[in-house]
Amino acid sequence: MDKPSEIEFAWLLFGGVGAMLLLAVVVVVTLIIYQRKSYRQQMRLQQLLLDHQREMIKSVVGSQESERERITRDLHDEIGASLSVAKLFIRQIKYDTTDDGVAKLADQASEVLAETVKSIRDIVQNLSPANLNRLGLNKALGILLARLAAAGIRTQVHQEPADDLSEARQLALYRIAQEIVGNIVKHAAARHVELRLERPAGGVRLTVSDDGRGFDPALAPAALAPGMGLGGMNARAGLLSGALTVVSAPGQGTRVTLELPV
Repeated sequence: MDKPSEIEFAWLLFGGVGAMLLLAVVVVVTLIIYQRKSYRQQMRLQQLLLDHQREMIKSVVGSQESERERITRDLHDEIGASLSVAKLFIRQIKYDTTDDGVAKLADQASEVLAETVKSIRDIVQNLSPANLNRLGLNKALGILLARLAAAGIRTQVHQEPADDLSEARQLALYRIAQEIVGNIVKHAAARHVELRLERPAGGVRLTVSDDGRGFDPALAPAALAPGMGLGGMNARAGLLSGALTVVSAPGQGTRVTLELPV
């Protein structure tokens, strides 16, 4: 009577051990599958990060090349042309025998050279923002908008103190504001521009709005980015873990917002 019970106990024991082994195998297989999935996800994330970094580097390089082309254009079109005109006036002095004629040519050459010096200063200012280095971000942005006012565009500036920001963030904010202002002058035909610099908790936000002709942001990558420097602005923002947002529509102006963590 006892033997059948012993046999049943043995079967139960072996069955329990087998079930535990099967459960262990299932757990191990599940862990292996999970680890493989986790590894593949990590690899995908790393690849996405590398792709993003490559795109940022391409944008930065493209922005640098665009800046070099702009400087070359400025030097050729403005400085080169002005110096050529001044040279003509100076050469003409040799052939003009009257005092009045010589004086007039000298005055004309002097005016051209004065304009050339001003153009050189503008180019240097774009290369190295002396106002930012000397006066700080808030005053430098005020001066930037004052240039628009001098060109007949109504401006409004609302700023919270930001001179305590890191040098990299101040430079990024200034350069992006500079690019936006340049775009407004070149493309927007705006009558009114508003700049706001705000300090929300944990960050800084720059917003520049205009009432110009606007554009379709969906077409910007293909049609407007090379002329408007959107790639370079996005790259600057991305390097500091920031975000650039452009809201615009044809005939309804443009609002560009840059948000950076601090």
